[in-house]
This record gives sequence, C-alpha cells and structure tokens, in this order.
Amino acid sequence: MHSKLDLHKHVSCEDIILQLDQCHSENVLNRFLGRCNTLKQAMNNCLQEEFDINRKKHFDKAKERRMKYEEAWKDMDE
Repeated sequence: MHSKLDLHKHVSCEDIILQLDQCHSENVLNRFLGRCNTLKQAMNNCLQEEFDINRKKHFDKAKERRMKYEEAWKDMDE
C-alpha cells in the first residue's frame, strides 16, 4: 500500500495516479478485490522509472561536485 501521492511531485505519473484514485473511489470493493491492480502496477512502474531518472541525475551531480572538491584539494596541497 502506498501513501497519498502528491501530483506536483510526480508530474510524469499524474494520469496513472488520477486513474487509480478514480478506480478506488468508484467502488469501495475495487481496492480490496484487486480490480485496480493493473493500474497500481502501472503506477508502481512509472514511479520506479521516475526514481531511477532522479537517482541518475543526483549521482551525476554528486560526481561533478566530488571532482570539483578533489581539484580544489589538489590546489591546496600544491
């Protein structure tokens, strides 16, 4: 089970999140009988892709920052 998702944080998955919320609100039993499972799996996949993209961006940014620090340390040692 996932927590309530903020649409402004997950713009690329907005459509799927809205469809899943609608499926859950149409009938209380949809959630418990697994009628929304395909949408939930699609949402999980979308969120995972988004997470992977963000992780790659953060990794690249940290790598650049680390290189800059190492260059500064070399300059201080000289």
